[in-house]
Amino acid sequence: LDQIVQNWQRKLSSITGGRRGGGTSGGGGPGTAGGWVLITLLTVAWLFTGLYRVDEAERGIVTRFGAYVSTTLPGLHWHLPYPVEAVDIVNTNAVDNYAFSTEILTADEQYVFVQMVVQFRRSDPVAYSFEVVNPDATLQDVTESALREVVGTSPLDVLVTERRDEIAPRTQAILQTTLDAYGAGIEVTSISLENLDYPEAV
Repeated sequence: LDQIVQNWQRKLSSITGGRRGGGTSGGGGPGTAGGWVLITLLTVAWLFTGLYRVDEAERGIVTRFGAYVSTTLPGLHWHLPYPVEAVDIVNTNAVDNYAFSTEILTADEQYVFVQMVVQFRRSDPVAYSFEVVNPDATLQDVTESALREVVGTSPLDVLVTERRDEIAPRTQAILQTTLDAYGAGIEVTSISLENLDYPEAV
């Protein structure tokens, strides 16, 4: 980028400096006119970089020098180009998922290995972008905390029998409550328990 800017500066200097040493003080020569034309073209090109489109399932989060300015709805929009403003496009309908696995100690101090899949969507794009520093990492941390609360309060024999079907919905409820308290802008749509493994009694 620096090399490109330097090349344009050299071209601009050669155009605007064409009259140096041989012109009169009245009026601008061809070099000066060419320089203004080039500046105008560069300015127009820079302004055009502010055009952006938001699709139906998306929202545009406009920031000015890093601070939130507005949320734009679907359609064609324009913002002050970089480095003044920037736009982060957030899809509020797309459902993403991630696999989560961990070892947890039960109430009777037995280790269980849990694998689950968490599905979520970014329901509030402004909160998702600004309320927490790293929302995806926060989601995983809170998932583990919620799962520990569910698994850690039940003995192994109860957990793998009568309460096995309760693990996913209880984890989802605790997870969603915590995310709402954080204002993370994330909605957990489902959690599925993929595997619950534990050592057999010797």
